[in-house]
Amino acid sequence: MKKIILLAIIGFSFFLRFYKLESLPQAFFTDEAALGYNGWSLMTTMKDEYDQFLPLTMRSFDDYKPAVYSYLTIPFIAVSGLTQATSRAPAALFGALLPLFIYLLIERLTKNKSLALISSLVVVLTPWHIEISRTAIEAGVALSLTIFALLMLARKKVALGLIALLITLFTYHTARIIAPIIILAALFFKVLKISKVGKIFLYSITALGILLAVTASSSRFGQISIFSDQESKLLREEAIREDGGPIKTSLLATRISHNKPLSAIQAFSKSYISNTSLSYLFLGGAQPPRATIPETGQFLLFFLPFFILGLAASIKSSTNFDKWLLFWLFFAPVPASLTTAEIPHTYRTLFMLPPIAIFIARGILTSLSFVKKLKLTIKIKKNFLPAAFSIFIVVATGLNFYKSWHQYSVHQQVHQPWYRQYGYQDLIKYLSSIPDAENITVTNRENEPYMMVLFYNQIEPIVYQNLAQKRLSHESIEDQGKETWQMFNYTFSEKDCPHNLDDKNENNYYVVMFTCELPVGFERVKAINFLDGNPEFYVDRPLVIKNN
Repeated sequence: MKKIILLAIIGFSFFLRFYKLESLPQAFFTDEAALGYNGWSLMTTMKDEYDQFLPLTMRSFDDYKPAVYSYLTIPFIAVSGLTQATSRAPAALFGALLPLFIYLLIERLTKNKSLALISSLVVVLTPWHIEISRTAIEAGVALSLTIFALLMLARKKVALGLIALLITLFTYHTARIIAPIIILAALFFKVLKISKVGKIFLYSITALGILLAVTASSSRFGQISIFSDQESKLLREEAIREDGGPIKTSLLATRISHNKPLSAIQAFSKSYISNTSLSYLFLGGAQPPRATIPETGQFLLFFLPFFILGLAASIKSSTNFDKWLLFWLFFAPVPASLTTAEIPHTYRTLFMLPPIAIFIARGILTSLSFVKKLKLTIKIKKNFLPAAFSIFIVVATGLNFYKSWHQYSVHQQVHQPWYRQYGYQDLIKYLSSIPDAENITVTNRENEPYMMVLFYNQIEPIVYQNLAQKRLSHESIEDQGKETWQMFNYTFSEKDCPHNLDDKNENNYYVVMFTCELPVGFERVKAINFLDGNPEFYVDRPLVIKNN
């Protein structure tokens, strides 16, 4: 019976993650396009968009993405071509498989099939994981690979487990620290046992992960770390100025009270508390906004009391498995908490998902056990009370899940749409249909439109690789003051409203932000709207008055 239930759970997992994958979510953002386009580039040329041969890290938008995800898109692109669905397919596949990996791992480590089944079902129904699995993002793949590595090590297939862990290091930045340390913790708490040779390889992979984190991930980390946080710097400088105000403070006291280490500790604590708050996990407020489901937490709200009960039960039980899960739960947010941008962050905190799902399952089983004991105490005949309580859990979970799916499939698509790059597909389709366009100037303020031109126009990667000029780097914009760059007949501008007021050529077009007013001498030829009908872009061109 439990095998049938497991098959049903996995089947439902695949359905939820592949259903309308091409069009849900409607918005397809530039990171998704970049991962898919670079997969196509690797498939056809064995190089990424920057002409790098079989890279392990891709420069992309100067965020230096680990390359594994793009390689994983290749089989899907080879079969069905470059589409939104094939770009998202690796996330959907690994997301659909995670509940199976969770079940097999827990069943192997605890021999508790009920705990394993409920844990896997919690993962299937979790809004957090559904959101992650239906967009082209590396975090979900890294998490699934980590659980798979744990499963292989638990089954004594050490070589396969270590290979999976090694691949994980080139899948997602945060995983480079979290994945090997979680596995080392499993050894420390004697949840896993492997040979001395296996341990040597594991230590080597851990060292490699740390090395990659401080080298290959350093550029991205430098952009978002607490150590480069401008808000902390400004607060510290303001406090130092106040020390020199009407209430005089000694220089020593100022240095003790207001310094970089204390600022970093303050920023880390603020970030950690935000990334682990019950409000974030069960009520909502996730970042980035494009990954937020309105009025929905990362987990179903109905599961909150079961999480607290399961956490308490594990603390009380304090088996090696419980100690490992507690360590996992409290360590997983640490790398994310070393960052300040967009917190609490949906992707960077994803490694908290498995232990929380297991604690929720533990809480459900604990509550059922309590109800069974209560039945004996009050001497109710047969199994009426446990059956009624089980039905209540199933119905309440179903209703809560239906609400979360409704929020995701309907409301997220139109809620605060300016956070989601919905209109690019319509925009590129329209621009490509203009037969007489000589030059098209596009505002760059909506996140790297050049990639959308490459993706939706299916520009052969070798053509882009051979261009002399690529996108403007952050340094080119900030240090050199550059504002435009050219790709084919497209000019990409850093301005919101890049109209050239001296332009008199009616075959030149300007794609501007919806906040831009129409200048004198121009006409508005097209509005590209968000899904809710409000404008996202305007397409303008010079108005040329012809004499008869």
